[in-house]
Amino acid sequence: MKYVYPAVFTPEENGQFSVNFPDLESCYTCGDDLGDALYMAEDVLAMTLVSYENNSTPIPTPSKKLSLEDGEFQNFIVCDTDSYRKQNIFIH
Repeated sequence: MKYVYPAVFTPEENGQFSVNFPDLESCYTCGDDLGDALYMAEDVLAMTLVSYENNSTPIPTPSKKLSLEDGEFQNFIVCDTDSYRKQNIFIH
């Protein structure tokens, strides 16, 4: 299944980025730079949604616009849980 969720990216003083998905409980990550943060965001989103699917947890409707603090920005992250399962066979 394909999903698109908004993520909040927060720049850190050391050049890293923190990322969280406010629509999904306990779905957050970080990256050494913006590219790494984008990669990690897709990975944690897919991992979280695979867990929701496996446990029959209702999947929340994604927000269209999030409230942001100064310096933060929103980006939509796409993931495919079917592809994630194939790449990570241990989580079926």
